[in-house]
Parts: sequence; C-alpha cells; structure tokens
Amino acid sequence: MKKVKFSSLLKKFDCFLLDQWGVIHDGKKKFNYIDKTLSKLKHKKVIILSNTSQNKIEAVSQTLHKLKIKYNFFNDIVTSGEFLEYLGKSKSKKFKKIQTLLKKKKCFLISNGNRSKIIKNLNLKTVSYKKAKFILATSIKPNVKISSIENTLKKLLKRKIEMICTNPDQYVYDGKVRNFVNQVGVLAKFYEDHRGTVHYIGKPYRKIFDFALRKHNIPKNKIIMIGDSLLTDILGAKRAGIKSALAYDGFIKSEKKIYKQFSFEKILKITKIRPDFIIKNIKL
Repeated sequence: MKKVKFSSLLKKFDCFLLDQWGVIHDGKKKFNYIDKTLSKLKHKKVIILSNTSQNKIEAVSQTLHKLKIKYNFFNDIVTSGEFLEYLGKSKSKKFKKIQTLLKKKKCFLISNGNRSKIIKNLNLKTVSYKKAKFILATSIKPNVKISSIENTLKKLLKRKIEMICTNPDQYVYDGKVRNFVNQVGVLAKFYEDHRGTVHYIGKPYRKIFDFALRKHNIPKNKIIMIGDSLLTDILGAKRAGIKSALAYDGFIKSEKKIYKQFSFEKILKITKIRPDFIIKNIKL
C-alpha cells in the first residue's frame, strides 16, 4: 500500500474503473477538477463502475447530465441496474437463481419513489408484499425511517421471499443534504442477518467487474479501480484480481464514519482490506 499522487498512476495503468459517488461527484455537484482530469485521461480506457440501480441511459440523463459531466469522457458506464437488465436477458446458467426470480415478474419494490426503467425493460410488475414473488431493493429515500420498512421485511421473511438488491452500499455522504445517509444495502443486510436470502448485484461482487471488462481486452495488471469505499470498491477489485486505489477525500466523508473514532490504520486492520494505493483524489 503506497500513498501516491493520482498522476503517477497514469504511467502504470491503461484502464481506469471509476466509482461515481465520492470520486467524480458528491450527489449534488461534480468535483471542480473533474473536467480537467477526465480530459487528460482521453487516451486511456475510462469506465464508470457504479452501484446505482439506474441503468446506463438513466445514469447519463439523471446523473451525469444534471451534474454537467460529459458522457463522451467515458468509454462505458456500467451500473448495477444495467447489469441486472443484462442478467434478466442472459441465457447463461451462471445467473440461473436471479433469472428464476425475475421470471416470476411480481416483485415488492423498495425504491426512493422514482420509477426505474429496469422495471419496464424487464417487464416486471410491482405488487404488495402479500402478493410478491420476490423483493427488488433498488434504493431508499435519504430521510426514510428504516424501522418502517423493516416491519414489512419481517412479514416477507415469514413467507421466505428472496431479495435482489441492486445496490450493496449501506451508507453514503450525500452532498444535497450534507449528511451521512442510508443506502438500500442497509435493508439487504438486515434481511440477511434475519436469515433471509439476498442476491446482490454490484460491487464488491466479482461478476459486475467481469461484466464491465468483457468488451475490453486489457491485461489485468494494467487495470485499476478508483473508489472511496473499502467495503465495495477496494474489496471488489481484489476479488476481480485487479489493482485498486482508495480516494481518501471521499473515504473520510463516507465510509470512515462507520468506524467513527478509529484511525485509518485501525480501520484497515478491522476490515482486513488494503488498497494497493492511497490517493487524495483524482485531481491532475
């Protein structure tokens, strides 16, 4: 693990997987150095790899466009929502468990209220918890009372209904409210802790990394994941067999709050996850 400047990584790697939240923007605005950095990466492969439940079209129109981040900076945008759509249409037996659930069509949807295109694209039907054949957990509102959803989840647990969670993140620093807010991964963990079955889509699971890199014939030693989360970005990179760099500015605003008073070195010991590099941010 080395503390380095982001510029030094440009000489070592040809492909950069970038997390969105905490690396490119904070949910409210893009970081002021992003345009300059991305323009200097134009000769590299640059791929957004995000745990958002938006598909690619939604990620561009609802996030990048609103934050004035140019789509043409990126060779690809890979999201959990996009991957779920792919799984729903794939004939590969590797994804049979998730495909079997999606074929049941009737889902109890946990979301922030926005109607995601993946519901329509996968021809799913949202129903009450009493009629649901599976749970699709995509997002939650920042100010939602977790306890109110947990009561419904307990009823679904009794029915042994399985969950698909398209965002494993549990917490994030939200620039809109300037506070630390829950993500839908908190509910997935609650469900799992109470012996419910959860199928996660996204980082830190290797399959989304394989999906992101499937079109690009790049040696693994030339690929690096840049993220602000040890638990998703860095762990996911290790599982995928690629290098990683922790963006410390993003980390201290989000994931470090989980561990509160602990030093960074103590957090590394607790999680047993060590990035290959530590950078302040991706400013060039």
